[in-house]
Amino acid sequence: MRAAVPDFMLAGVRPLALPPIEPAKVIDGEFPEVGEAQAPPPFVAGEFPEMPAPQYHAIEAMSSSGAKKMLRSPQHYRLMRTTPNEPTPAMEFGTVVHCGVLEPDLFPSIVATAPECDKRSKDGKAEWAAFTLANAGRIAMKAEELARARRCIDAIRAHPAASKLLAGGRSEVSLFWEDGKYKVPCKCRWDSLNHGGGIDVKTTQDASPEGFARQAANLHYHVQAAHYISGHEHVLNESPQFFAFICVESEPPHAVACYVLPGNAILAGMHLVNRAYARYAEALATQTWPGYPETIDVLTLPKWALRFND
Repeated sequence: MRAAVPDFMLAGVRPLALPPIEPAKVIDGEFPEVGEAQAPPPFVAGEFPEMPAPQYHAIEAMSSSGAKKMLRSPQHYRLMRTTPNEPTPAMEFGTVVHCGVLEPDLFPSIVATAPECDKRSKDGKAEWAAFTLANAGRIAMKAEELARARRCIDAIRAHPAASKLLAGGRSEVSLFWEDGKYKVPCKCRWDSLNHGGGIDVKTTQDASPEGFARQAANLHYHVQAAHYISGHEHVLNESPQFFAFICVESEPPHAVACYVLPGNAILAGMHLVNRAYARYAEALATQTWPGYPETIDVLTLPKWALRFND
């Protein structure tokens, strides 16, 4: 039986107007295909288990990545939404591992083995152009990089705790909701839902407890967790029993570790998430996306820089 949730936490079901973005409209059935010349798909509150990733990313709503940018400034958030950066090789590598672990049936459709050719020569240019045309939309990886990604995927599948966390779970579940307090549109996309909790798969340079803890703090993974938990409660009317990470090192020996976030980390993340939601609400209401303060402030150096060793 699902735990009761106060009314003020429940998701709104009406469409939201998001200036200066086109007003959202509720639609029935499948989301339309997204093209470069098309407007973003409309915001629709609810659970969408099979929404394609491009549709999810195109919909204007506060995501965990957006919250991290908003904590820096609304200007940084707006830049992310209007001119997204090209994925780095590390990001593409993570995407390939992610797909191989969570959506193995789609794996052949998202990655292609790049040919070994000299792009400076006439023949090499022609070969690369033909490959690019035939594999539009797929991630091109050298054979050795693809083999490395497969080793990461196999390492996760062979890990007792990781395989148990994922076995029988629901992958790539998209949730959309209106925040009960700030009335802003929000979204998240669970890697996997299973055993009453949520699981997130991460590639990392260091999966040790100390190394991954530093990465989690630096990259605000606790903000991600708080945002996802909020969405889970708004849309599914229950709190997930845990937020777990499956971490695999991207370099040999591709060691795997599994962690859950404690309550104090999620509480700290929720404090930051609320700050991001408040800034998003103000930016939408005023249609302004400010950067840093326009005042002259005192610069406070970190404590380590103020230590005297002599």
